Amino acid sequence: MDDWFPIQVKQKDKVGRPDIDEFETAMRRAERKKGFFVAFDYSRDALAEIQDFFVREHKVIVPLTVQEILDEAIARKLA
Repeated sequence: MDDWFPIQVKQKDKVGRPDIDEFETAMRRAERKKGFFVAFDYSRDALAEIQDFFVREHKVIVPLTVQEILDEAIARKLA
C-alpha cells in the first residue's frame, strides 16, 4: 500500500511562493496528490500559488500554521 503524504515544515516567519514552488516540485516527483506544509505564516503569493497549483494540477497542498496546530484548530483542514 502506498498511502503517505509529503510534509514540509519551515521555521520561517513567513513562507513565500518560492518555498511553495519547491514543495510542488517534490510532490510532482513523488507523484503525490496531497501534501501538508507547516509554517508560522504564509505570504499572499504563497497562498495564491497553493490555489493555482490545485487549479492547474488538481493536487492539494494543505497550509497549516504553527498556531493552528497549537490551538488544535486543524480538524477542518484535514478533512
